[in-house]
This record gives sequence, structure tokens and C-alpha cells, in this order.
Amino acid sequence: MPSFCQMLYPRPMRRVLTPLLLTLGMTLPAALPTAEAASTLTVPVHVPLAGVQQAANAQVPQEFARVDQTQSLLGGAVQVRVRGTVTRTAQVSVKADGDALVLSVPIRAEFRAEPGGALASLARNFGGAATITLRLTPYVTPTWEVGVRASAEHRWTDPLAVDLGRGLKLSVQSLVDPQVRAQLDKLTAQIEQQVREGADLRRRAGTLWARAQRPWPLPTPEPAYALVRPLGLGVTPPRLTPDALKLDVGATLDLGAALGQPPATVKVSPLPPLKVGPLSAPGIELSVPLRLPYPELSALAARYAAQQTLTLPVPGSPVLRVTGVQVQPVGTRLRVSVQARLDGPLGLSLRATTDVTGTPAVSADGRTVSLRDVEVETRREGLTGKAVAWLADARAQAFVTRAAHFDLGPLLARAQAQAQSKLPFTPLPGVMVGGQVGALSVQSMAVQPAALVVTARAAGRLQAQVNAGELVDSGRGNGGR
Repeated sequence: MPSFCQMLYPRPMRRVLTPLLLTLGMTLPAALPTAEAASTLTVPVHVPLAGVQQAANAQVPQEFARVDQTQSLLGGAVQVRVRGTVTRTAQVSVKADGDALVLSVPIRAEFRAEPGGALASLARNFGGAATITLRLTPYVTPTWEVGVRASAEHRWTDPLAVDLGRGLKLSVQSLVDPQVRAQLDKLTAQIEQQVREGADLRRRAGTLWARAQRPWPLPTPEPAYALVRPLGLGVTPPRLTPDALKLDVGATLDLGAALGQPPATVKVSPLPPLKVGPLSAPGIELSVPLRLPYPELSALAARYAAQQTLTLPVPGSPVLRVTGVQVQPVGTRLRVSVQARLDGPLGLSLRATTDVTGTPAVSADGRTVSLRDVEVETRREGLTGKAVAWLADARAQAFVTRAAHFDLGPLLARAQAQAQSKLPFTPLPGVMVGGQVGALSVQSMAVQPAALVVTARAAGRLQAQVNAGELVDSGRGNGGR
């Protein structure tokens, strides 16, 4: 029977999270942001009862009792030799009954009684049938102990006795039942020990907990790594359906990524007590950093500004339009150089450059970035005093300032669609990941020498289905990798 440790094997979780992080193209500054909300991943695990039946057939012995002895009857006047065995007669059947697995084992007793001497002709064959019932109740405790409570009973359909005639009656049930009982006690103790020791949940969970906190490199154009910070683990009590043993494993964690090489050491938090009971509703909160090189940011602003024009309320009604935008970092602020053209009557066409410097800030909608605390300065090269005055007008300066506006909506929508297109997927046999990636919204940003790094947050729901039988089989097929 697949153990709980195999259900919680660490590499499947790592393979589940890696494609999700890669899908969103995550890159972050060297320091990871503090998460505002933790993610909760709930993984339903089911162990098919067909696999349990197969394991049980290999575990339950073929022979339960053997008798070969002589009994004295009629005060010792007659000696009767009794020989025979109690054996399995069919495959073990498995079914769910409430919170327990019930294994049924049909057995058959076949004996021959042979009186000695002149009464040899009274020899008879006799026997009876019974069904052994093994009841296995799985459990999980907050101290990371996993096991089953096993009990067994059997009941004969026929008494194990025979009447040879001439007052010769004998029963072998008192000889058989202790042997059968001893076999059942041995079997139940063996099952309980194997499940408990085979699971070894605390050690294996501790290994998983530590591994989950190790950063691993991402195959991105520049060095980057992903980081998972687990916060807690929970599990529902095992439950049974007609075809499977099921439980839900829940993990609360922070997900993120960073630029550069992974740190050599990471402080690992200790394994917490296991929460046994209902799990929180699944939901994913991902930090989704988007690296925007300044040429790309300039193109975003230029596309927005090219759609806008301003007619100045001065004689001749000259029209001001933006022809180009260039974004550069200035410490923690941005300088947006707006190239504009002023078209007026009689073929007037003047070109001007206005520098708008300010601190980038995200709007309430979480998708647009503009500048605050701005300083606006128009370069005077090649401009007449009148043109400079026109461009110094408050409305003209407000128009130019609005050109330093970046609508990230299409970019965020594209990242969301790309992530959603990868779901559902099967990272390895026995694991299927699906769900819904929610809309991205910008939470913070950092001005860096080569790019503006915008950190968005994506909310959504991620579901993973784990078939422990397929997972274990696939692990055996590739050497457990």
C-alpha cells in the first residue's frame, strides 16, 4: 500500500511550482518583497483501492493453520489421527466501510480423521469455511505520526467437528482457532508497524520542508532563481470512497523569485506541528515582477502620447503633439524627455524637448504608472521666446506631463493569458495541475540603472490532483527521480 510519505514526495511539489513560476516570467530585484498575503495550495490525494488490494494479496499468507496430531477418544481406548490445513481460497477483496478499509479473506479448513486398528474404516474427511475480516482505520496526528489501527476477526460457517459413528466424535476447532488467531495478530501488528515505519512522516516531512525552502535556479536569459517560503502544512483526516482512500494536503506558503545567483545559504524554519482538520480555501498570491527596460518603457509612453493632441488657446491656435518619448533613470526617479512638435498657421512647425522628472507611482487601478512630485523643464535650443512662453503655459506643461504615462494593462493581460494558457498541465505522471490565474495589478516598483522593475501581484486559484498509485509507479520506473 503506498505510504503517506510517497504521497508527499518532495519532487512533485517542486515540479508543480517551477512551471508556474516560469510561466509568469518572474524576475525580481535582489531583495524579495515582503508578501502581503500568503498562498494556500490544496492538493487532493487519492490512493486507489485497487492498489491496496494488490498489496494485501501479497501480504496475507496462504496458510493460516496446520494440524497433524493424534487424539484419544473413549477414555483413551481409541486413537484418532487428525491431519489438515486452513488455507486461503481466493483473492483478498477490499471495500470501504465508514472511516475504515475492510479486507475480506476467504479461508477453507480441510481435515481427515483416521481411527486406528479395527476402526480404520470409519475414517472421514471434514472441514468448514470462514471469512477473515481485517479492518484498517487510517489516522494522522499533529505530531506527524501516520498509521492504521488494525483489527481482525473470523467466523466459521460450519463447526470444525466430525461424528465418526459408534460414539466417536471429535472437534479440531480448539486446535485451529489459536493458530488462526496468532496469524491474524501477527498480520495486524505487521501491517501497523509497516505503515508507521514505512511512512516515517516526521523525517520525510522535515526533509520536504527543508528542500522546499531551498532556492533553485530558473532557466531565464539572465541569472534568476525561485524561492518558496513555506508557512504551514495541514491535512484532512483520511476518508474513504468506494474506489479510493482520499485526503487533502494543504500548504500555506509565500512564492517569489529574484534576479542573480541563488544565495549559498538560506535560513530554514523548523517543521511546525501538523494541522489535522479542515483546510483553508485554496488561493494563490504570487509576486509577479516584470522587468521593463527603459527603451520598452519609452515605447509604451510614446504609443500612449501619440494619440493625444493639445490645441493651445493662443492666436493661431497652434497644435501641440508628442513625437517621441525617452525614459532614463535619475537615482530613484525617472526623467522622461518628451519630444514634441508645435504646428501653427503659415507653415509654423517647431520642435521642442521637455524634460519631466519625477517619482514613478502606480494609480489606484493597479495598471498605470505615472510620475508624481514632477519637475518640468523645456529646453530652449532653437525656440523663440513666444514658443517658450506657449510651452510654459500650465495647460501645455500638464499635457507634456501626461505624456510621461505608462499603461501596463496590455502587458499585464498578456502575462495573465500566457500563464492561463499553460493550465491544466501534467508535470509528471500522477499529478495534474489546473486552476484560474486572476488579473495582475501593480503593487510596487523600483528604479534600477537598466530597467524599471514593476512588481505585480496575481491572485487566483490553483488545484493539483495527485494519484498516489501512478506517482509511485512512475517513480519506480525512473529510479525514483
